[in-house]
Amino acid sequence: MARTKQFDYNEVLERATEIFLEKGYDNTSFQDLVYHMGIHRRSIYDTYGDKKELYLKALEKYSNFINQNYFSLINDQMNVYQKFEVIFNYSAFPKENCPKGCLFVNSAIELALRDHEISTQVDLFFDNTKKFFVKLLAIAKEKKEIPQDKNIYDLASYLNNALIGIRVLVKCSPSDTELSNIIKTTLSVL
Repeated sequence: MARTKQFDYNEVLERATEIFLEKGYDNTSFQDLVYHMGIHRRSIYDTYGDKKELYLKALEKYSNFINQNYFSLINDQMNVYQKFEVIFNYSAFPKENCPKGCLFVNSAIELALRDHEISTQVDLFFDNTKKFFVKLLAIAKEKKEIPQDKNIYDLASYLNNALIGIRVLVKCSPSDTELSNIIKTTLSVL
C-alpha cells in the first residue's frame, strides 16, 4: 500500500524557493534541498521531480507570489505614482522574513543563457510585469494622470527595466536612503 504524504506541498515548495533564492541554482546541492525542505530525497523526486523540475515549480510559485502581492498592494484610490511607488518599495525594501533580490533576476543572470526552458520562464515573467505596467499606465492615461503624449509601452519597458535594476541593487545592500532616492528619480518620469 502506498504511503500518504506527511507534508504540505506548497509549504515545502516555499522552502525550496527560499534556498534557491538564497544560494542560486548551481550552489544549491540536492543535500541542501533535503535539509532545507525537511523531506527525504525520494519524496522530493516523487513529488517535485528532479532538481530542475523542482526549480521550475519554484519559479512558478514565486511568480504567483509576486503577482498576488502586486495586486494586493495597490488599489483604485491610488494615483499612478503611488501605485508604482508601492511596487518599487515592495521590491527595494522586502519584509524582514523575505530574502532580498528576485528569483527571476537570479535565474536570468545564472541560467538563462544556458537553459532555454528557464530562459523562457524568465522572459514570460518580465513580459507579464511589463504588460501589468502597461495596464496601470493606460488607466492613468485615461484618468489624465500622465501626459497624453506619453508612450505607455515605452514607459512600461523603462519602468520594468528599472524595477529589475532595483532587484539587483538590493542584493548589494545599498542604504535605504540611496534606494529611496533611486526610486524617486525613476518615478519622476511619471
